[in-house]
This record gives sequence, structure tokens and C-alpha cells, in this order.
Amino acid sequence: MSYSPGMSDLIQVEPQPRLDTLVVDAVTGEQRRRTEYSGTVWFGHRPEATRFGVVTRTQAANIGTPFFLPDSLPYRADIAAHALVVCNVALRAAAEEIHHILDARAGMVTDPRNPAVAWLQLQVVANGYIPLAVGYRIDVLVAPGAVLGLGPQAGTS
Repeated sequence: MSYSPGMSDLIQVEPQPRLDTLVVDAVTGEQRRRTEYSGTVWFGHRPEATRFGVVTRTQAANIGTPFFLPDSLPYRADIAAHALVVCNVALRAAAEEIHHILDARAGMVTDPRNPAVAWLQLQVVANGYIPLAVGYRIDVLVAPGAVLGLGPQAGTS
């Protein structure tokens, strides 16, 4: 994992509406809570659209700073270790031609302020130029009672 000092203030996350459903595990027959997170994350300052076109200033960057999803549900830390988390990312917008998404990972990270809570964190490792927009989709599968403050069926649709 790489860390780019100062990069966290250049990350802008634009989540889409979160989708929560109850599903049945095909192997065990047990109920599971499935939450789908999706959206776009901008690394670097988002380009400005003007009546003359898009105005942007590019800069080479190594991206690797992890960030928390702003719409993450508060998960129980003791159950978060057993969560199934799957993430997919794709390049959405870039000002230059050469970009490499080298890795992407998502997982639950315990809140240092409250060790009983875990939040969803995403890390995209990339090399290229900023501004860079990356689309993401993360699916989380947990036991129905894994979300703090919500009953097993709260927030489902």
C-alpha cells in the first residue's frame, strides 16, 4: 500500500443512493443483509465546467490513500470481521491518456474513537494524472443484526 501525504484533502466522494436488501444464503439458507454502495470518487480537484469547455490543471500523482465512504452504515466491529466485501472500480474520467488502476480493496475498519464500530473503507491504488474520476461499487454481505442502531430489517427495501 502506498500513502500519498496530503492526498486525503484532494479526495471528493460522490455516493449514489445506497441499496439495502435482505437475501438468503444459497448454501446455508440463512438470511443476510446485502448493502450495495456505489458512486464516483474524484482524486484531485474536480474540473470546472465553463461555457467554453472544461478547465483543468493536471498533475502526475501516485494514488493510494484509503478513505471512508461517507454513506457507510455503522457496522458492529465484532461482526465486521466476518463480512463478505466485494469491490469493483473503473476509470470514469481523466484529463490525460496514461492511467493505471493497479489495485482496489474495500473492507471494514474499526473506528479508533469507538472500537465497537466499524466503517467501510475503500482504497484505490493508481498511477497517472489528477484530476481522475473512478467509479466504484462495493457489495457488503453481513448477518442481519450487523448494523448498529438498526434492527435486522431496518433500511431494507
